[in-house]
Amino acid sequence: MPYAILRTAKLKSAGNLTSLNEHLQRLRPTPNADAELTPLNVQLVGSPDLAADVQARLEAVGCTVRSNAVLAVEHLMTFSPEFLNIRKEPGQSSKSAQLVGSAEDGARLAGFRDQAMEWLSERYGKENVVNAVLHLDEQTPHIHATVVPIDAAGKLNCRAMLGDRQKMRDMQTSFAAKVAPLGLQRGVEGSQAQHQEVKRFYGLVKELNPQLEQEAQRQVAQQRIRQAGQQHSRSGGIGM
Repeated sequence: MPYAILRTAKLKSAGNLTSLNEHLQRLRPTPNADAELTPLNVQLVGSPDLAADVQARLEAVGCTVRSNAVLAVEHLMTFSPEFLNIRKEPGQSSKSAQLVGSAEDGARLAGFRDQAMEWLSERYGKENVVNAVLHLDEQTPHIHATVVPIDAAGKLNCRAMLGDRQKMRDMQTSFAAKVAPLGLQRGVEGSQAQHQEVKRFYGLVKELNPQLEQEAQRQVAQQRIRQAGQQHSRSGGIGM
């Protein structure tokens, strides 16, 4: 059974927000993204200006921002590759492409999107989920969601959101339970992984399911081949 994957990262400065926004909006080169598929990416919440979205929320609650405060928390939500069987096919122009797969794959992807966004709203409050982008131009579809950690008292409080290791484990369990009806299961509790840019997802697959290590290595190798300049390609389109 494929795995649900959730990772968080603290955003502590305007520089952090700018850097993430450049990745979200493809404003800088992204080695593991396919430019022909980038037009398929979807802004689910907020605007193409992440810093402005965060600032608007902070101003709305009127909270004081300490110099060492965590301004926002990025949530990366995805799944192990075998969850979907989709592929790239040429589009109507030489610079465009489309993702195709079965109706079931389209339903699973839409279901993951909806359940993930509902989980965020239920856990943090819809008003605190200020930005979310669905990336369809990398090897595995995934969502980057940015949450401003405003507590019940209207203060920035990342500790209340993320808490200790047990609360983080509980968060993983909660997310997995939310998407379980889609056929996803929780990863191995207590496992460790490094969050790396190029190996962002397939390294996590290795952590969560040792049997997929060989596949993870193959995917990373393919990414490196693409970076070296080599390029690689109907049953219905996947539209979001």
